[in-house]
Amino acid sequence: MRPYRSAVNPESRSRIALAWVWLISAWVLTGATFKLFWGTPALLPQVLRDLPLEIGVTYNLAIGIELAISWVALTKPRWGWWMQVALLLVFDAVLTQQIAAGAKSCGCFGTKLEIDPRIMMGADTLLLAGLVSLRPWSCLGIGLPAGVPVVLAAIGLALPWFLERELETGDLVANGKQIEGLPWSELAVERWVGLDISETPLGKPPLNQFIDVNQLALDGLWVFWRATCDHCAKHLAHLADTEDGTRFVTLIQLEEAHDTVGNRVVNKMPSGNFVKEAKLPPSIAYLISTPAELVLEAGKVVKAKEGVTPEDGL
Repeated sequence: MRPYRSAVNPESRSRIALAWVWLISAWVLTGATFKLFWGTPALLPQVLRDLPLEIGVTYNLAIGIELAISWVALTKPRWGWWMQVALLLVFDAVLTQQIAAGAKSCGCFGTKLEIDPRIMMGADTLLLAGLVSLRPWSCLGIGLPAGVPVVLAAIGLALPWFLERELETGDLVANGKQIEGLPWSELAVERWVGLDISETPLGKPPLNQFIDVNQLALDGLWVFWRATCDHCAKHLAHLADTEDGTRFVTLIQLEEAHDTVGNRVVNKMPSGNFVKEAKLPPSIAYLISTPAELVLEAGKVVKAKEGVTPEDGL
């Protein structure tokens, strides 16, 4: 049997392989940059959200690893190509789960660009197949000295923490001016049980610039909803038919930048003198599965649940 010989001479294959490694790096860096400045942890695939880490840590790690691998591949392709193979395999595994779950967008490019997971998987698989077919292990050059990719990898891993966009006290000024990029706030309502509502993020800066919890009903049901949320529309319509004033109902809308009259699906809501309303501004991304509910007694959160339905609401 004659040994395999490539139709492309070694020098040309080396140049093509290097260009392919750079192409993959540019592709991954683009996604990481979008997530770094315009994405939020809400876009993480479910498999990553289920990891036993704080969601902000998981998000920063995901971006940092993408940055680190890309910069290593650009400066030391002999090291970086196999890291790219591993990364693309992970991407395909995650995308397979998203496709199975019926996700409409992979979240790979933050909130600025929605891409069908099937399209993204096709692109990633093409890049992976092209890289392996070029046999980079046998033709890539040495690249820059080892210290360069090591330092760049460390910077890439650390950068998401330096550009952290999770809201903290003082991040927003009184007129609602947002910090650089799209800030996000986790409203983990199920962890609020046992707290006074003033002790939750709603009662502290910067969110208390937009909602005065003491002016809302400190007893009864609180509902968090989004205007474009089909589940919210169904749940609020149910509450409109069932809430009869025996308890106060507070409706808190989480506004989003893309909200319009045309895409609003919530039309029927509870109304009457037992209903109060409040809004949180679209300059912030809110990490919470809507509709979500709280039950308050004398200002204390006694029950809380995200993603409620008419059948299991509080």
